[in-house]
Amino acid sequence: MRYHTMLLASAMIATPAFAHHPAPTVAGTGGGISVAGPDTLEDGQWFIGARTIYVRPDQRSDEGLAALAGQHIHAHNTDYNLNTSIGLAYGITSNLTVSAELPYVHRDDMREGEHSHHGGHATNEVVERGDASGIGDLSLVATYRVAESETAAFSLIGGIKVPTGNTHKRDDEGVRFETEHQPGTGSWDPIIGAAGRAKLGLLQLNASAIYQFSGKGAQDTRLGDRAHLGIALSHRFGPAEHHHEEAHETGHEHGEHEGGGHEHTAPHGHASWDAFVELTGEWEGRQKVGGDIEETSGGKSVWLTPGARYNAASGFTIAGGVGLPLWQDIRVSHPNNDYRLTLTVGKSF
Repeated sequence: MRYHTMLLASAMIATPAFAHHPAPTVAGTGGGISVAGPDTLEDGQWFIGARTIYVRPDQRSDEGLAALAGQHIHAHNTDYNLNTSIGLAYGITSNLTVSAELPYVHRDDMREGEHSHHGGHATNEVVERGDASGIGDLSLVATYRVAESETAAFSLIGGIKVPTGNTHKRDDEGVRFETEHQPGTGSWDPIIGAAGRAKLGLLQLNASAIYQFSGKGAQDTRLGDRAHLGIALSHRFGPAEHHHEEAHETGHEHGEHEGGGHEHTAPHGHASWDAFVELTGEWEGRQKVGGDIEETSGGKSVWLTPGARYNAASGFTIAGGVGLPLWQDIRVSHPNNDYRLTLTVGKSF
């Protein structure tokens, strides 16, 4: 069993630091937890997995949100954002794997600055809008391995995000949430990318680059395109996969080979641990609403994520990572983030 070939889901854009619509994630078990690996499943092999991402944003004060509303900037905050998804992957051939991932999105206790006029006087206040939760958009992705050697591999990634998510959620006052706050987007979004790996002595290096094009979605909104660049270094603790002799007899006692039993080698797996660290760069473009660009949307960030993974001999794997923002340049309508927690589990069969 090659544990690093297991796929948790399909594409490899990790959750952007400021995005309200986490894009699909792939979690190869030989690299990091959000950087894609180039490996594919064996012909006829399945993998099923689940992923949870918890993001804790900076908690801006009501006074700060109201002050931004006075500048006609309708900024917002949530207590936390949670994205939980299930994924299924299948090896069509040893070089081609197709995957699907369906998320459930939860944005907890949204607060938003509001600017209004009453009787000739301007009022700036904060509105408690409540939670926004529901099924998100399905992602369908194919990974095609172009080249592989004992020390390196390279694959191309392509797919599409399908508008299966709910786009009609309403807040506590019965007002429909803007598209950027909905569980779904209402848009068809193509995804392209590439991933590679190389062995560096006792370490393995994974690298990936993924781009998602945002189409026109619900409420005449086109969310910003997204890009994810990442590298991951990992080291495996435990016996490496190897082959051992197995004898098969046909009509002779064990140990008799003349005219009967024969021997061949078969893969032999062991439980192991991976320690990894990732460095990722994430970018989101400005969104358009009704054809107008929202100048205060979008941004970019750099994250450092250390973590560990357990690989069982049975094909079960579990991994966790803690994302820490090293640098953030997120436009003012969205808050910065304090940290990000990711947990993945899966099983091949």
